[in-house]
Amino acid sequence: MFHSFEMLFLNRIWVKLSALIVVLLLVLMGVVFHFFTRREIRVERQELRQNMEAVAKLIASARTIESYDLATYRDWIDRIIETEVVEGLVYIAVFENTRELIAYALNTEYLDVESSFLTPDEEIDLVHQLTRGQIAEESWNDFDRVSMTVSIDREFRGKVDVGFSLIEFNDRARHKLLINLYILASAFVVVVFLSIFIGRRITKPLETLSHAMLDVSNGKYDTRVEIKSKDEIGNLSSSFNYMTLRLREKAAIEDFSRDLVFSFEHSRLVQMVTDRIVKYMGAKQGALFLIESRGTETFVVSEWGYPRPLSTKIEIKFSPECYRDCLQQSEPFVPADIKHPEQFQLLLQVLHQQVDFESVDLISPLVGQGEIIGFLLLSPEIDESGYDAAEKTFLRTLSHQAGMAIRNSFLLQNLTEQERIKKELEIARRVQQRLLPTHEPNLPGLAIAGLCVPAAEVGGDYYDYFYIDGKRIGLAIADVSGKGTSAAFYMAEIKGMMTSMANLIASPKELVMQLNKYLNKNIDKRVFTTMIYGVIDIETREFVYVRAGHNAVLVKRMNKAQDVDIFIPRGMGLGLVDDDTFRETTEEHHIRFDAGDLLLLYTDGISEAMNIKREEFGEEQLYTLMATNHVTNVHEMQQKILRCVNDFVQDAKQHDDITMIIAQFV
Repeated sequence: MFHSFEMLFLNRIWVKLSALIVVLLLVLMGVVFHFFTRREIRVERQELRQNMEAVAKLIASARTIESYDLATYRDWIDRIIETEVVEGLVYIAVFENTRELIAYALNTEYLDVESSFLTPDEEIDLVHQLTRGQIAEESWNDFDRVSMTVSIDREFRGKVDVGFSLIEFNDRARHKLLINLYILASAFVVVVFLSIFIGRRITKPLETLSHAMLDVSNGKYDTRVEIKSKDEIGNLSSSFNYMTLRLREKAAIEDFSRDLVFSFEHSRLVQMVTDRIVKYMGAKQGALFLIESRGTETFVVSEWGYPRPLSTKIEIKFSPECYRDCLQQSEPFVPADIKHPEQFQLLLQVLHQQVDFESVDLISPLVGQGEIIGFLLLSPEIDESGYDAAEKTFLRTLSHQAGMAIRNSFLLQNLTEQERIKKELEIARRVQQRLLPTHEPNLPGLAIAGLCVPAAEVGGDYYDYFYIDGKRIGLAIADVSGKGTSAAFYMAEIKGMMTSMANLIASPKELVMQLNKYLNKNIDKRVFTTMIYGVIDIETREFVYVRAGHNAVLVKRMNKAQDVDIFIPRGMGLGLVDDDTFRETTEEHHIRFDAGDLLLLYTDGISEAMNIKREEFGEEQLYTLMATNHVTNVHEMQQKILRCVNDFVQDAKQHDDITMIIAQFV
């Protein structure tokens, strides 16, 4: 554990940098200390030696003066020693050219002698020892001497030998050395702390950057580094902050895109879009509006607000000029960027009244498939720093993604609605098929063929047969207004009533009147039904019927070539008028048949069938088809009508049910 801590400690940059600084400064200071201290000591020793040489020269110069008495000369030398003209003098010796000592002075303070009182001979002997350098080995560093020759007219007359002590000089040198060592040690301590401070000062931002990088690698993209300098490290910190900002935006875009993919419900989608973008941008408030076109007018309608949802819907009608200005803005803009900002100003007033929206700093268009579908209004940022160019680019990306998602939600709503309608139509188709007869009647002397071809969008066509007794059968064909399941359910109600009343009420008019009475009471007034209901008597070959606002009844006589009988008796649709009016306007009609005559009951799905030019097949073409018919079989006639209609329509979409009943007396 200690080893790992030691390795971790030694591997730190600031430790290495501090150690490097300490070593460099220590070496530099050591070199400086060594050279300067030695130089200083050498200079002082040279000065001391020069002083001694000056003394020796002075004594030698005095010896050259002939007038000097030797005794006076000796006294003068003694005074030099006694007065310590020069500090550290140990002895002065003056020799004749014959090496005879003629004068001397001795300072016993610097000498280690057994007695403080010496005889002249002992002094002379001691001087000779000193001049010859005969001193103890341990005192070599504490003693030095200089010699100066005495010359008169370039003639050697002798020499002056001066010895001096280095004890005080060495003490001063050692003291100075210790002081310098103390200074060096203090400087070393200062350098260590200074290097640590400098190392930490330099490496602390790098360490902070390192920790910040680890945070970023763990997904903490909000990490920012404080910029404390304007040097390279400051630039590196600035670059790091820019990088994390871009990474945060990238991560936000990825999260936003992923959540948009799984947001299908429109109201939750606009709520999520508003909340997220306002938070991402750091805005105080935000509101989302979508564009709605109603005819020639354009409105912006509020969808959601953050942090306070909008309590009521806000609708502002945009003038054509303002709307055109907005369509030209594909990038985030401010209201002042457009020529007609009046509607946005009105919008802000309403927002301020409702949720205390302070101001709009930025408006971002929501673009879906190249079309502006709405706007996101943003208030100033929380830190009030203002939106820069990078933030506007970020907002543009988010807004375009949101616009696509919202547009897709509209498409999904339409698709869902289409699926719902498709299911309803399938239900209606199944209901319709169950309401229609499953087989044709089998009666002697009468051939009947019924058919209903439902359109893609199921209509309300209905036909049925009702067995009254062995010689009578009821025929009904009807067309309920509307499409889909509602029409199918109305058909079911009509079938139920017809089934229950057909055997009880012999008169077609009375039966239809009862049907009208019921429908008036129980069916939506916006729904009405056209119908033909009649009873065929096989024995009398008579068809008694009523026409309640339905298409004509067509009869093709065997004895009439190129002709067809068209019957349109009075009658109004079921559920349109009250009972009395219906009774007065409804006529019961009788038709007699001969053998081979054909009866055709049909709905407007035949006469109003359209081709791709939107031209209708028409009643007249159907009349002509019946009149020129030479077919005597009901099924062949049925197929011929279908074939003619299909040939006319060709590739056009069938928009209504095709229903018919053909009966023939045989």
